[in-house]
Amino acid sequence: MKKFTILFLSLSISLFSCSNDSDNNISADIVGTWIGVDVNYTGSTTTKFQGENVTANFIGEAYDVDYTLTFLENPNTFVSDGSYNIELTTTIDGQTQVDNSENLEFLSGGSWIKVGNQLSVVEDGETIILTIKELTETSMTLTAVEVEEIIDQGIAFSSTVNIVVTYIRQ
Repeated sequence: MKKFTILFLSLSISLFSCSNDSDNNISADIVGTWIGVDVNYTGSTTTKFQGENVTANFIGEAYDVDYTLTFLENPNTFVSDGSYNIELTTTIDGQTQVDNSENLEFLSGGSWIKVGNQLSVVEDGETIILTIKELTETSMTLTAVEVEEIIDQGIAFSSTVNIVVTYIRQ
């Protein structure tokens, strides 16, 4: 599986997790082809080294979005095609830096199960839980939150990443 990753402070942050919400905006079938229209990220990374914490806040906004996500049934599989780019604006101690990451994909392919507003996808044996914020006949919004903690060579990295992906039906 080619997972979407953002390189941030030499740390790859994979972006998927779960959240709970109501089913109020879930009124359509997910089966079909969805055109990606927008991808947005917000979050922070805290680096702890020798007792000092440095926190970086970031915002990622998609551009050149050109991908589709197709959900099939019997069996429940999905595939994606295309990519998008992200402009990542990072602020550390009042200093802002802008970087671009290109040719990214949100999901690549695998199997899926939808229960209420939770969408479980399996790619290369890894289960990813997404929250469906909206699912109508014409639009779909998926969200995810990833909290990751890594210790590498005495340096602790703690990241929280929020993602919102918006689609329209083809």
